[in-house]
Amino acid sequence: MSLPLGKDENVQVSEDFTQNLVLSWLKSDFSLTNKRIMGKTPNTLFGMIPLGSREITYPLKNIASVGVSTKLHLRRLIFGLILVLIGLNLFDSSIFGGLFLTIVGAIPLLNSYTSTMVISNTAGQPVGVQISILEKQKVQDFANKININISDIM
Repeated sequence: MSLPLGKDENVQVSEDFTQNLVLSWLKSDFSLTNKRIMGKTPNTLFGMIPLGSREITYPLKNIASVGVSTKLHLRRLIFGLILVLIGLNLFDSSIFGGLFLTIVGAIPLLNSYTSTMVISNTAGQPVGVQISILEKQKVQDFANKININISDIM
């Protein structure tokens, strides 16, 4: 991510995070400078079809905290499980149809357990960015670096 930096601003840490287990090329890019945090995350339709991106920029003075949480999305789990089971049952009559439904059902099934980096501003408004559960520790380390920089400013 090319960053337009301000006067006396330098990048301390840059990280990219996989947003989706199946669509691993969809990356969220974040950079921490000595003055702000900047990020760019892809927007998707149904978690599968990329449609643009969302940019996040917060001055460190306006960030109250950064945390990481995990969540099981029950709807995704049930929806994916139903499609996978239907797809497996269709293998007898239609291999292509069964394979297609199994693959389409695997996407929400594999992405039903996610990690989220939550950035809370000083007004208490949280902004969440979903990250693959496999990168939870990487996200936690990045959040810790941001929190250290926030505490140094105050």
